[in-house]
Amino acid sequence: MNRLHSSAIVLVVLLALPAAAFGQKQFMGEYHLDRVVTAPSLLPPSNSVSHVVYNGSTLWIGTSKGLGRSSTLGRDWGSLRSNPAFASDGIFAISALDSSVWVATGYDKQVGDGTVQTGSGYAVSTDGGSSWNHLSQALDQRGDSTLSYGINDSIWILPVVVPEQNVTFDIAQSPGAVWIASWASGLRKSTDNGASWQRTLLPTDDRSSLRPTDTLWTYAPGDTLHLRRIFRRVDPRRNNNLLAFSVLTVGQDTVWCGTAGGVNRSTDGGTSWLRFTHTNQASPILGNWVIAVDIQRLGSSHRIWTTNWKAEDQSEDFGVSFTDDDGRIWKSMLHGIRAYDFAFKDSIAYIATDDGLYRTENGGDNFEKISEFTDPGTHQVIASSKVFSVEVVGDTVLIGTGDGMASTIDDGSLPFGSSWKIYRAYAPSAGTGGTYAYPNPFSPTQEPVRIHYGWAGPTERSVTIDIFDFGMNRVRTLVQHAVRSGASEFDEVWDGKNDAGRIAANGVYIYRVQLDSEDAMFGKILVLQ
Repeated sequence: MNRLHSSAIVLVVLLALPAAAFGQKQFMGEYHLDRVVTAPSLLPPSNSVSHVVYNGSTLWIGTSKGLGRSSTLGRDWGSLRSNPAFASDGIFAISALDSSVWVATGYDKQVGDGTVQTGSGYAVSTDGGSSWNHLSQALDQRGDSTLSYGINDSIWILPVVVPEQNVTFDIAQSPGAVWIASWASGLRKSTDNGASWQRTLLPTDDRSSLRPTDTLWTYAPGDTLHLRRIFRRVDPRRNNNLLAFSVLTVGQDTVWCGTAGGVNRSTDGGTSWLRFTHTNQASPILGNWVIAVDIQRLGSSHRIWTTNWKAEDQSEDFGVSFTDDDGRIWKSMLHGIRAYDFAFKDSIAYIATDDGLYRTENGGDNFEKISEFTDPGTHQVIASSKVFSVEVVGDTVLIGTGDGMASTIDDGSLPFGSSWKIYRAYAPSAGTGGTYAYPNPFSPTQEPVRIHYGWAGPTERSVTIDIFDFGMNRVRTLVQHAVRSGASEFDEVWDGKNDAGRIAANGVYIYRVQLDSEDAMFGKILVLQ
């Protein structure tokens, strides 16, 4: 059987997150910071937003430039990038429960000709983000190779002693406990706020359940008197169900854990487990690699959702599954689509996918899909349909993408997703008489380029933007005498095509921004494919 071992682990993990350059910062082992070091801004820290989490008072976003926070649902932002409790800029998991906030960080470590995702620890706040502590990545000592479980007192288990391939991809909090899903390091629990971690044993790939009364030993063929028990060896490199990726807590005792080998449920605080896979049930989950598991509360009942990716079996598929009876029967949908995250508003489920944002009011019998996100006020657009995270605050739906964050209102007054507000990091140009284009250089086959400009004051303007080649021959009239108002910063998008609809050749292009009859502003764009 072709297991998801070391090199494959790196590959599939990279597929699960938006592309971002994670940079490691030097840091001390343990320290405390009394005050938040935050840079107030009207803009988020970065346009690459992989996580969006709301805890009742604060919106937290994980970006390629660290953690951002907003207490005004995006009207203004604070960045914690300069806070030394955050060991590196890459944010891999956020959990916010009341005043307790946990953030897992990591980075891409260069190893030979490739990179390995590497955990760099946790930033933890117990006062809603006013102060932060740094905790080191959860690791074993080299001698931590024996595990006791129920009647089994000498199970050998591979100690995970390095942070490489040991990124924490999910965190869940329950009363008195914190749970982490850390891929090679598996599922772990702390009851002392991260001072120590208890390794949690999940069913190995040959089992569909695990209980403390199970016999996990054998005897040598010649040991007819059963004088010496031989305990099995537990190795995550040979057991996909030990590679933890997602965790959900429901109340005090119920825990769900998604792995590369299915989804597991415990109702006794992580002691006993049932495992659900693509092959061990009549109505199973779609795929065994479960990168997200979440709960939708429906009055007095609940529904458990999973995102499913292909792991090994050719009969597995991408998509999502849910169960209304805690795992006995699963209903699957969105076949063939990579999904990342869920959010819920009563009976409505929102699903973040590679194919856009899906919405269903009836458990997947019908879906609405939004794959184009445009801000009518600023004319900004999100270039990609990929949505990595989704959160709901009242009637506001917020999404995180690799090209910015956006929100829309879902209250029945307008068709869902018909109007978006886009939050994007940029260098303000209002009042400076300047303009710039980003990304620059750009490739028309991969993404559009944005021509950014602005002015001081609320007055509306008539805008004309022309693009010329280096010989000042007109290539494209992007907008002509277009009225812009209602904001002071604007983007106009060029897809790299000329007026005839053909992709422009590689080279330097000049663009001209004309506001009313004022002096024109000029800039350069490098097309590079």
